[in-house]
Amino acid sequence: MLKPSVLVLGSDERLEVELHRMLKEVANVSVADLDGRGAADYLKTKPGAVLVAVGEGATGSVSLVADLVAAGARVIVIAAVKDPDLILQTMRAGAKEFVVEGDQEGLRRAVREQAKLSDNVADGIVVTLFPTRGGVGATSIGTNVAGALQRLGENVCVVDFDLHLGDVLSFLDLPGSYSIADVLSNMARLDRDLIEASVTRHPSGIRVLAQSGKVEEADRVKPADVPQFLAFLRRFFSYIIVDGIRGFDEMSLAVLDSSKKVVMVATQDVPAVRNTKRCLDLFRRLGYPEEKVLLVLNRYQRESKITPEVIADTVGIPVAHTLANDFQATIECINRGLLLYDVAARSKLTKDIEQLAPVIVGQQKDAIRRTGFLGLFSSRKNDGAAGAS
Repeated sequence: MLKPSVLVLGSDERLEVELHRMLKEVANVSVADLDGRGAADYLKTKPGAVLVAVGEGATGSVSLVADLVAAGARVIVIAAVKDPDLILQTMRAGAKEFVVEGDQEGLRRAVREQAKLSDNVADGIVVTLFPTRGGVGATSIGTNVAGALQRLGENVCVVDFDLHLGDVLSFLDLPGSYSIADVLSNMARLDRDLIEASVTRHPSGIRVLAQSGKVEEADRVKPADVPQFLAFLRRFFSYIIVDGIRGFDEMSLAVLDSSKKVVMVATQDVPAVRNTKRCLDLFRRLGYPEEKVLLVLNRYQRESKITPEVIADTVGIPVAHTLANDFQATIECINRGLLLYDVAARSKLTKDIEQLAPVIVGQQKDAIRRTGFLGLFSSRKNDGAAGAS
């Protein structure tokens, strides 16, 4: 389905009026004007396409095309004549199509193609689970949070970036069929239907991509491929939950840079707390903003002397959420390849996981105490932090 509106603007009022009429006849879309707003403000509504009517004196219109493209628009230029110089200028400015006035079939094709491309923009969210030490339960949390998001009506894919010994397939008792390397090799031809047919599906509805089922092909996956790979998945899934990141090698950094959220998983012990502080210091130097990182305590023990308040004071950011300790339910889930919700729906841990999902997606921002993190970053600005991704 096309986007509900097409923005029409330009220097030729007569041509704009004609475009309004043509669009209603040939493209089955509603037409919107700026109504006094700036183009950048209107683009926040994500129109399917932007038509720029170019009349005499095209200099201003070419500049307008460049501004719109810089703001993220897919621009179609329409003019009264097919002027080679004008075509070259507008294409150099970033226009995707050039249509001559009166070419209704060309206009129909251009609007529909550009609206379809716009509908496939990468707007999913990448959430990476980052354990502060081995054995803190990041994989279990990631798979169960994915299930919780799926039950909220989201379309979720779990990606295991431990290319050799990843645990996600084992935790969910799934075969290693279509792999990360397979997706990388076929991105040019994969559409939504092929993705749905190819990527492994768990009974919960979540999709899973891993390389550990085809370890012999792991060397085909390069760190330089990560941004494009994740951007590709973001076109088809509302959330991509990444597991298997265990440190700061080149692959891990590529994933972390491409993530919207990083969920740091720690436990109430000195090694985990120390590693949390060290990791946060590196995140600061990488330029990651405050809202990118959430700290989650797994296997929470209320009687522990290492309380969430102590941890927050030590590492400089608040604890966003705690997860109860339920070893028996967790092991049963892993052994059966199921999620906590399906095995132990009444468990405190299951309820904590269900509450963590909206915290991650930002629906319960008041649950996250935000003091301390910016202070940690700003106090060390002189260290030369890099630009944030």
